[in-house]
Amino acid sequence: MGRSRATLQDYRGLDLSALDARITEARRKLQEMRAELAIRKLTNHAAIRHTRQELARLLTVRQEKTLLASIADHE
Repeated sequence: MGRSRATLQDYRGLDLSALDARITEARRKLQEMRAELAIRKLTNHAAIRHTRQELARLLTVRQEKTLLASIADHE
């Protein structure tokens, strides 16, 4: 649990373009792992779960930043 908090703090320190780059990379990595799973090449099945969780964290932080920016624009 402590590790994910540190990761979230790291992600919150990034700007939107860096977040988008990491999101794109995580999606690509997840797609590759799913393809490897389909051809039975993937040996670490837990990696899919960890990548999905990382992607969810990235998307959450991006949504937070977007909402905070829209609130700041309306004030």
